[in-house]
Amino acid sequence: MWIMFITIALISGIIAGMGVGGGSIFILLSTIFNIFQHKEAQGYNLIMFIVVGISATIFNLKNKNIDKDLFKKLIIPVCLGSILGIFLVKKIDENFLRQIFYYFMLFIGGYEIISSLKKIVTAKTNNG
Repeated sequence: MWIMFITIALISGIIAGMGVGGGSIFILLSTIFNIFQHKEAQGYNLIMFIVVGISATIFNLKNKNIDKDLFKKLIIPVCLGSILGIFLVKKIDENFLRQIFYYFMLFIGGYEIISSLKKIVTAKTNNG
């Protein structure tokens, strides 16, 4: 089990470092393989997010990939949303939360596939 957990954490960290949503992958895999209950996986994901977020933010600030004015505008709404989320998750049933998460992941996955296919078709139409 620990090997699976470490593998999932490593893969999620790599994906998160690329800014692609490694936390979602961590939650999905760690609950599918019954390493954690959904709320536990969210808690550990948030711990990982702190480490990834701080290191990625420092890296991106050094490389001037972040607009500091936009960053300042986003920080308060993000903090408020996080606090609201903390209170909401306490009120939501574990199974319902898991279902919402899985349907959200299916929706996002479907959206990404469709938008990628549209780009491919558009590129072929413009080139051909």
